[in-house]
Amino acid sequence: MDIEVNFREGQQLQASFGQFTVTSDQSKVIGGSEEFPEPFDYFLASLPLCASYYVRQFCLKRDIDTSGIVIRQTHSSDEQDKYKKHFALEIEVPDTFPKKYHKALIAAANSCTAKKVIQAQPEFSVTLAEK
Repeated sequence: MDIEVNFREGQQLQASFGQFTVTSDQSKVIGGSEEFPEPFDYFLASLPLCASYYVRQFCLKRDIDTSGIVIRQTHSSDEQDKYKKHFALEIEVPDTFPKKYHKALIAAANSCTAKKVIQAQPEFSVTLAEK
C-alpha cells in the first residue's frame, strides 16, 4: 500500500491511501490546534484495533457474542530509553464468556499483524526525490 502525505494548515497533515484519508495534528504547545490525534496516537491505536479484529474473528467463528468485550491498552516507556516501550493489552470479557476459550482468546489477540510486524523489527529507509 502506498501512502501519500500532504501538508495542511498549521501542524495538520493528511495521509491518503486507497479511498481513505487520515488527518493528524499536534498539541497546542508545539503550534497545533489539537483538532485531530497526533501521528503517534494513530500508531498506538492501531495495536488494540488490530488485536480487537482478531478477537472478533475468533468469537464470530464460534458464534460467541462480543457484547461486553472491551480491549484496553496501556504503555510505558523505559526510563533510560524513551523509545523503548512496554505495551500491555487487557481483554475484559463478561461473566458469560466461555471460560474454556480464555487462553485461546489471548492467542487470537496475539495474532495481531501490527504486533507481529513490530516484533520482526522492520527496516526503514528515507530518501529524497526531486521533481
